[in-house]
Amino acid sequence: MQKLNTTDYKVMEKIMKNSKISRTDLSKYLELTPAAISKIIKKLLSYNLIVEKNTLFSTGGRPRVTLAINKNYKKIIGVNLGAGFINIVESNLNGEIIGITERKFAFKGQEKVLELLDEELTKTLSKYDAESVVGIGLATHGVVDRKKGTVIVSPHFKWRNLELRKEFEKKYNLPVIVENDVRSMLIAEHNYGHAKNMKDFIFLYIKNGIGAAIFLNGKIFEGSNYGAGEIGHFIVNEHSNIQCRCGKYGCLETESSEQVLINKVMWKLEEDEKKEVGKNLDITMVYSKAQKREEPYYSIIKESVYNTGKVMGNVLNMIDVNDIIVAGDITTTGELFIRNFKRGIDAMLLEEFNKKIKVRTTKLENMTGVYGAVSLITSNLFEGEKLIKVR
Repeated sequence: MQKLNTTDYKVMEKIMKNSKISRTDLSKYLELTPAAISKIIKKLLSYNLIVEKNTLFSTGGRPRVTLAINKNYKKIIGVNLGAGFINIVESNLNGEIIGITERKFAFKGQEKVLELLDEELTKTLSKYDAESVVGIGLATHGVVDRKKGTVIVSPHFKWRNLELRKEFEKKYNLPVIVENDVRSMLIAEHNYGHAKNMKDFIFLYIKNGIGAAIFLNGKIFEGSNYGAGEIGHFIVNEHSNIQCRCGKYGCLETESSEQVLINKVMWKLEEDEKKEVGKNLDITMVYSKAQKREEPYYSIIKESVYNTGKVMGNVLNMIDVNDIIVAGDITTTGELFIRNFKRGIDAMLLEEFNKKIKVRTTKLENMTGVYGAVSLITSNLFEGEKLIKVR
């Protein structure tokens, strides 16, 4: 077999991004002759990397056949590691999800989390032959050096300079790509969501932590120390006595993350001597009641969203991006979220920028993290690390 060359990878990347593409389209997009494209397609078909699909209707002449990546060529394993849960995701080569398992756990130390992760990965990988998996994408909390696959710091898991890629590649004998969870979600949004054709946008994720990821000029902006987007550690309350996991006081995360919102509602209910109402309170209930304008839920969520918008407004003043995509259960409050988030942005943003800002909620809903983990591999099949090889 001939090795894949740069042009082969470019052709496959185009096919990956457009499953209805034809040989004629490829010739035009890549500025190659029809004969050259035909030769490449013949090669890729013989390697079973691509397949011919439905015939496109033509106004005249021979019908055009569409091309697609052979989704069954190999499988992808994704890991979405969050606060108290591990999602193990199985997908076809085209990113199509075929299975998800979840393992929940109470707070554990570094070694115990790694032990649980190893258990779940080993169980999933045992379903496949060694040659049938292309790689593992691992999305996790914290500041991550993607190139080295090292978690520089993860306050939640108390990890420092943990060489996850090195350790897991040795253990499973597979390529492993490790990335910050919110940046992984951004990649998924760019591959499958509203941001598909965007060159500049910010992705904001609100959960038990608050994080952002930045896409500028068609690339992820990581920052000099891989910490770009740590919006959750903006100080929003200088007089707070609640210490953040980062060690500071008054971070946005300690004022507006989900558990904090539950706590604020419960404290207010206790003040109003409505303790019974607050029993068995969860975040879904808080958001549902806030959406119905019930107090104190409504006022607490309204203020939290407004303050988050103010932080985003300051960020937008610095980087001048028009599009923001938000994920997290708080977006289920609909107009309550959008209206007050924009109001917060308006309070801080320079007037001349304001009219162009668009805020959207993720198209991927509660699957953003799952698709994020898989996208770490799909985005490196034919670009980046070029994980697809032929022997």
